[in-house]
Amino acid sequence: QKIRGFRLIIEVEEIYANASKLSPREIAAEKRDIACAEAFIFPTVLLNDVVNTSGKPYAIIHGTYEAVEEYPQNSFDDDKLHVVYAGTLSWLKGGAYAAAEAALFLDSGYHIHILGFGNDGDIAEINATVKSVSDKTECCVTYDGCLAGEEYERFMQRCHVGLSTQNPQADFNDTSFPSKIFTYMANGLQVVSADIPVVRTSAVNDYMHYYNEQTPEGIANAIKAVPATPLFDPRQVIEKLNADFKIDIKTVIQEKI
Repeated sequence: QKIRGFRLIIEVEEIYANASKLSPREIAAEKRDIACAEAFIFPTVLLNDVVNTSGKPYAIIHGTYEAVEEYPQNSFDDDKLHVVYAGTLSWLKGGAYAAAEAALFLDSGYHIHILGFGNDGDIAEINATVKSVSDKTECCVTYDGCLAGEEYERFMQRCHVGLSTQNPQADFNDTSFPSKIFTYMANGLQVVSADIPVVRTSAVNDYMHYYNEQTPEGIANAIKAVPATPLFDPRQVIEKLNADFKIDIKTVIQEKI
């Protein structure tokens, strides 16, 4: 950077020290590397407040704004409202188990799908949770494996609601944005999310269906409050955010400090 004289713009997606156990040396190195930037790209304005203490130019992009290919409608044809959680099966994040247990407070008009990745222990644990919940409710709840590519997109587009149910008390929530929100929206789903500042301060705040309590009943109540007929097209929201970001990043690239 000093020799060649280029401007360094760093895209900072999260602070790893908040998401994993790092040594003091690693934490210091992370801060030092980030501080070298002359401008930033962040997923949330809250991360800018933490990192960008010198007031350098920045742009916000919450996730992947490119809408995926829309496949011909291929519903489940069972008159149920299909709700999907897609993501890690890790107990640290906790989202998969919170989604599955919400079925305890839903009736036979709903189907909760869990799509996720993890090690053998994680998969065994989610299957045990699904079986335990299924024995206690009329709501259908299934673990549908780990899908990818076109198979994943086709499955998502057969559903109606996506769940962003990670633990709102986790340290990483203030410095990382739940990217699954945009995966859901890009596939045309409405989103139920934990009411956390990183989402509240985002450009999609007005399009979320929030729950306030990290309990199965709280999540289920938010799911039941989602209108059967969407009030907006999530794909159009994505397109607007993409257009706005192109303007913002052009300004950051051209701006000098």
